[in-house]
This record gives sequence, structure tokens and C-alpha cells, in this order.
Amino acid sequence: MINFLKKLFGLVSSFLIIYACLLIGKYLAGFLPFVFPGSIIGLLILFVLLEIKAVKINWVMPSGSLFLKYMALLFMPAAVGVISHLNEVYSSIVLIIFNIVSGVALIILVVGRMFQHFSETPEERRRRKLVYRRALRYHRNMRRKFSHLNTSKQPAATLNQEGE
Repeated sequence: MINFLKKLFGLVSSFLIIYACLLIGKYLAGFLPFVFPGSIIGLLILFVLLEIKAVKINWVMPSGSLFLKYMALLFMPAAVGVISHLNEVYSSIVLIIFNIVSGVALIILVVGRMFQHFSETPEERRRRKLVYRRALRYHRNMRRKFSHLNTSKQPAATLNQEGE
């Protein structure tokens, strides 16, 4: 009986820690000048508390493992909601696919650039910047060299002079 009460107390206390972070996150989200999910802020608060060791991982592990065990069940209401509005989903499928593809492309670009920045040495970074500057200088010189071939402005000027 005492072992059961210890497990129950551990489970309830870990739920309360996670729920307190959620409530604080929702409270802070109310002060933001833009819409941001309070649950995400709560997760960030929990992450920071775990990182600074204000909350030990053993304190949230009982309910955290329970959440992970039944995570698929927690997504059921969202899936049912999407199925009930399937007509709206079909009507904007092009926009949804565009957002998914552009989001993935943006994530790949940002993560790739961050990896490049953090993985190169200062000497490699200096060399890359030098090559970039040379390419810009070459592009500018080529534009100046062939600027006389740009005839897009010439016909417009002759039309205005002739009065047509």
C-alpha cells in the first residue's frame, strides 16, 4: 500500500510540475503582442528549468513517460477534427502543400547555414568571405563593362523625343 501511494504521489507531483509550467506559459502568452501558443512557452519554461537543474528529471519522469506512452491517443481529437472539416482541407490543399514545402526548404536552408557557420574554422570563414567579395567585384565589373549593351532604356527615350 505504501509503495502504491509513493508511485501515486510521484505521478501527481510530476503532473503538477508540468501543469504549472503550462499555466505559467499560458499566462505569459497573454502578455505577448502577437498570438503564440502558451503550451509552447510552458514547454520552453520546463526545458529551461530542467537545464538549470531547478527541476530534476526524476521529478517529471513519471508523467513524462506516461505522456510518451499514450501520445498517439492524445492526437486522436485533432485527427477527428481534421476529418470533420475535410472539405475545407481539400479546398486549400495547394496552399497547404506550398506551406509544407516552403517550410521544409526554409528549415533546410537555416539549419544548413547554421551547420556551416558552426563547423567551419575562422580561416575557412575568412577564405569563403574573400571568395564572395571577389565574386561581387567580378559581377560589378561585368555589369559596368556591358552596360552599353543595355538597350531597354534607349527605345523609350526615342519614343518620347518623337512624340509618339
